[in-house]
Amino acid sequence: MEQSDINIYQLTDEIHQILHKRIDKLGVAYGIVSEFSYNPEEPPSWIISIENSEIVLTTAILFQYMKQHKNLKDTLTHFMRDHLPYFN
Repeated sequence: MEQSDINIYQLTDEIHQILHKRIDKLGVAYGIVSEFSYNPEEPPSWIISIENSEIVLTTAILFQYMKQHKNLKDTLTHFMRDHLPYFN
């Protein structure tokens, strides 16, 4: 999938829902902050905090993972497994 083929703003709600569902299953304290800019040149990003860990999911990282995985749910699952110890 090419970045130009996807409207990230259409996926934002779905991304937020998937992240919440996956992290809720862990039963730990967490927070997800979606950051948006008024500048259309700056795509959104997500800051994911789980207890003492924090990572930032940018659209560039998201699209890198999407090239390797067949759908958004798998993409986000693999991203979280790679970056958060709670998913190992």
